[in-house]
Amino acid sequence: MDPQVRPFVQSLDRLHQDLFEAVEPLTDREVNWAHPQLSNTIGILLRHSAGSERYWIIERVGGRPVVRDRDAEFGREPLAKDAVVAELRAAYDEVRGVLESLRAADLTREIELTYRDEKRTVAAAWALLHSLQHTSYHLGQIQIFKKMAAA
Repeated sequence: MDPQVRPFVQSLDRLHQDLFEAVEPLTDREVNWAHPQLSNTIGILLRHSAGSERYWIIERVGGRPVVRDRDAEFGREPLAKDAVVAELRAAYDEVRGVLESLRAADLTREIELTYRDEKRTVAAAWALLHSLQHTSYHLGQIQIFKKMAAA
């Protein structure tokens, strides 16, 4: 693995280890629990994280199209923990494969995208950092929701 890419892979590995450890003891009820004043559940955040990582890393960085319905990621139907965790594991494996194939020169490749309704040109490394930060943000939410659901 390219030494310039290794920190991205290590960060992805740690984030997913923490995600899987956080949800492992949960029940379907806890995965679907929502605070009365919030709309997301742990299950929704897991499904959204899988979709987001596939989009940013597989499609934007890796250049392979993915089918994504972002709005559906936030659907309110009850989710089975095992199924949503399996989806996140599959996304992790796919994303990790893309990262392992990258070389240092790939990190500086320019990517054109629309972000927050603005067309931008960014380096692939920016898209990787954005995806990792995004997943980390949702990990924090999941850890808080887990404590709230158990209370």
